[in-house]
Amino acid sequence: MAIERKNSFHLLLSDDELKLLRLLAERDGLNASDYLRSTLRELAGAPPHLAQIFRLRAALGGSVDLAAALEPYTGKRPPKKSTKAK
Repeated sequence: MAIERKNSFHLLLSDDELKLLRLLAERDGLNASDYLRSTLRELAGAPPHLAQIFRLRAALGGSVDLAAALEPYTGKRPPKKSTKAK
């Protein structure tokens, strides 16, 4: 069942911005409205540092495996050895 949308929001864009929006949406298989809605929902539910990662991935074309790229920084580190004598 489709969501009924009765609200309208008008956004003034330059020709280049509109082309870019349409290209980004097309890349994800969406129309411009659906692309903006999905991006807003994605960013609204994310903490600020994760939102920056979403934007980075989008800026890089969405084809980068960020989990693999960030693994050296987020992977588990070996536990610290205790320096206390028992």
